[in-house]
Amino acid sequence: MQRLVFEGYSSKNDAYLSFVVKYDMRGQRKLVPHHDAATFTTNTALNRVGIDFEGGGSFFIRQNCLVGDAPVGWTLIHPGRLTHYHEGREISRGTRYILVSFNDP
Repeated sequence: MQRLVFEGYSSKNDAYLSFVVKYDMRGQRKLVPHHDAATFTTNTALNRVGIDFEGGGSFFIRQNCLVGDAPVGWTLIHPGRLTHYHEGREISRGTRYILVSFNDP
């Protein structure tokens, strides 16, 4: 897949860190703007917006783009360094789970 997305780029193609993020009303509701320390990042929706939680999503600041309504199992892929400064938007109800993987350090 990396050859299709990042033409001319070659690496060992490892997901070197994968983890589940939990956003809830009593704990972490959002994530401040940041860059990921990876060549690319994947972010997979694990539960249902509008049913299990409200709000949230990934907002890419430079691109002025919010991805906030991904169905369960859909995966967002984006460059991790430099160009895609982003934040986790605040949830307003419930609990949101996402699976994040950092790929090719």
